[in-house]
Amino acid sequence: MRQIRSAVFATILAFSSAASAFTPENGTWWNPAEPGTGFLIEIQDNFLFLAGYMYAPDGRPMWYTSQGTMNGNARFVGELTSFSGGQCLGCVWRPPSVQLGAGGPVEIIFDTETDARITLGGRVVPIRRFDYALTRTPGDAKNELMLGEWQVTIDFSASSTVGFPFYGDVLIYQTVDRAPNPDVFDGCRASNSLVGRCTQNAIATHDSSGFYQASTGDHYLIVNDDPNNFAYYVVKTGTYQFDGIVKICPKNLSNVTTQCLQSNNYRAFPVRGHRTASRTFVLTGSGPNEPDKANTNSEWSLARMVGDTRINDGLDNTAVKSRFNIDLSQAPVKELEFLADRVAR
Repeated sequence: MRQIRSAVFATILAFSSAASAFTPENGTWWNPAEPGTGFLIEIQDNFLFLAGYMYAPDGRPMWYTSQGTMNGNARFVGELTSFSGGQCLGCVWRPPSVQLGAGGPVEIIFDTETDARITLGGRVVPIRRFDYALTRTPGDAKNELMLGEWQVTIDFSASSTVGFPFYGDVLIYQTVDRAPNPDVFDGCRASNSLVGRCTQNAIATHDSSGFYQASTGDHYLIVNDDPNNFAYYVVKTGTYQFDGIVKICPKNLSNVTTQCLQSNNYRAFPVRGHRTASRTFVLTGSGPNEPDKANTNSEWSLARMVGDTRINDGLDNTAVKSRFNIDLSQAPVKELEFLADRVAR
């Protein structure tokens, strides 16, 4: 019986490790090419509720809903129900008439936290999570998206040198520099998780910069980890969360991008990040560079914790591509070397 349980568990692991889990984001979804219609999507555990605001053939506004359990974490199949004869604005309540399944079948395939394809009415429509206020500059949504505070969980479970499988990081980005190409967002590793902005000490000892690579859909973040090392994050970002990897790379390499990030000699570790403070809080607090009242220990670093990642720990680049759809061989050398020079060596 134990052998059977072990075999089943191994099979589950094989299937579960084939792709990285992600959680589609709740909120308003739309197709930017078709403004005027949209979808409200709410997911709780594995239950999805969908409400679509669309129109009847004669132009009258029409609501459709669907609900039910999802197939895995990325697919929903249901029937669209329509409603009529309900309560008008300011009127006494009256129950609407319900037309079960009147809108026909509906299917949603989530490709990322914020991108999906919905099939309804015989059409396949690409939709994305609507950004109401996270970005303010047309054409630069992906860089401004990172402004704010992010708390990161790092999975060191595959490391033989780290005593505990999970560690964290707190990254804050507060400005966007539009002079470089691509634009660069700047900030720091926070001195603690309470202040919510970059202190003078954090900028001096653990500054951080990043940019978005449109060709791959990846955000690249470089953190000044300690006097001898960089922490390179490569992540896929939604509006409130990201998934990806981190690599610890020595600063003394002649070309950090090609010799570490693109190389299998240095292993990667999975990360998940969640937005924990808005851009408004970070930008309009009591000051982005207030005196640091916290411990000013500049010796804190991931490198000291994990040690030499050239040993057979962590994920190689093939595993990173399979699990996160991040191809480190496509890491932009010129842009990343510029970013490394920007962050203190």
